[in-house]
Amino acid sequence: MKIAILGAGAYGRALGKIVSNNGHDLDFYDPKVCPDVSLEQATKNADAIIICIPSNFLPSFLEDYPAELKALPTFLASKGLGDVKIFKDFTNFAVLSGPTFAQEIMDGKQSMLTATNQLAVDIFANQQIEIEVCQDMQGVVLCGSLKNAYAIGAGFNSDSENAVAALLVKAHAEMKNYLLNHGANPDTAELACGIGDLILTCSSETSRNYTCGKKLHSGQNLDDILTELQTVEGINALHELEVTEEYPILLHIARLAGLKR
Repeated sequence: MKIAILGAGAYGRALGKIVSNNGHDLDFYDPKVCPDVSLEQATKNADAIIICIPSNFLPSFLEDYPAELKALPTFLASKGLGDVKIFKDFTNFAVLSGPTFAQEIMDGKQSMLTATNQLAVDIFANQQIEIEVCQDMQGVVLCGSLKNAYAIGAGFNSDSENAVAALLVKAHAEMKNYLLNHGANPDTAELACGIGDLILTCSSETSRNYTCGKKLHSGQNLDDILTELQTVEGINALHELEVTEEYPILLHIARLAGLKR
């Protein structure tokens, strides 16, 4: 197949390595990394598209997205959205999510991903990458957003492993409740995209969300942190998700970040 990856950051390049290792042709679109390659050039004759653009840039990016590309099989690999309504005009849309740090994929480490259609198995699965298929698109998207927000809280409490463990227990329960209340299957929280990604992201400084929490705990200003880290999907998630008293862990983390009073 010919695969176009939109976004050539660390994760986009990692997915590109998987695609290439599986024998598929590959093109990247990223104005910063590949300034000489247009969207039209990158997607010419593409059989499928993978979107790895940071979630906070997606609404503006999709404003002028060509209609003909919306009919192609498309995988959203970005995390941080509260739902997928901005993709409502896409006719062959799927989500790819799970506990994967880009560098470990590049290093050939075993990894597991959750996808919402069977085509993902053909494109990504190999001896390194295991794909589990789940039809709950809303749940997979929400898990990817929630775990990033919770990772900020884990980073804030990183001086106490006991506190992080307690947060993980509460966050997992809250994740299931959030899914149940937002049209998703709470059992999706038991998959790689849920508990798997929650554990990974909430326990490693490789996660920018976790690092963001540590920096907030040290007294750094959120704006300065975002300037330094550039991409913190958990902050976008806190803007996108329903952050109310019904979800006390989310609300507490939003207050730590100065997003709620």
